[in-house]
Amino acid sequence: PDAIVIEHPRYAGGHLGATRVDEIDDPRFDFARVLDETFTALKRLGMESERIPLIPAGGINTHEKVRALLSLGAAAVQIGTPFAVTEEGDAHPTYKRVLAEAAPEDIVTFMSVAGLPARAVRTPFVANYLRREQTLQAHAKVRRHCTLWWDCLVQCGLRDGSGRAGQFCIDMHLAAALKGDVKTGLFFRGAESLPFGSAIRPVRELLHYLLHGTPRPEGA
Repeated sequence: PDAIVIEHPRYAGGHLGATRVDEIDDPRFDFARVLDETFTALKRLGMESERIPLIPAGGINTHEKVRALLSLGAAAVQIGTPFAVTEEGDAHPTYKRVLAEAAPEDIVTFMSVAGLPARAVRTPFVANYLRREQTLQAHAKVRRHCTLWWDCLVQCGLRDGSGRAGQFCIDMHLAAALKGDVKTGLFFRGAESLPFGSAIRPVRELLHYLLHGTPRPEGA
């Protein structure tokens, strides 16, 4: 592979690399452990680990975390939510505000229609869905076709009647978020606080903070 991204389901946003919501805090996902195990596996396979960058992702929101991961052998880090809310980001302004202004209690984890845990902001749609989730899953049934005829997923809990997966049209609600529709949108977001809180700042300031640990001087 050109690189391997190691995403921690306890911190990342969107779909998570675990089979159930109650697995996301499992110690087996901790970066130090996974990095060490991956280096060992590459060595056993006769592959040069130096030529395959390992890139941790999820919850990396400070200079100290970047340095700590690099010291463990990571070649780089992958950062999502902090860049999504920068001034230069092409997301809808409302999309940025929803992510930036979300309080810790507003960020929830639940089963997606894709059959994986997912993390998003508790918008009115998500709050309403979670109140009905168990009932909807208990009455899940196989449908003859996708509700919107799009079949955007090979495996869809709503279409396939999977009682362990989500029971909503993910494409429709992601599209609503893209348009800045807070009422019906599904806004994926990481679990951790943002480097500048609820402020929308330029990319250059975010990079300066992540690389140096201090806010970028005004006018620099």
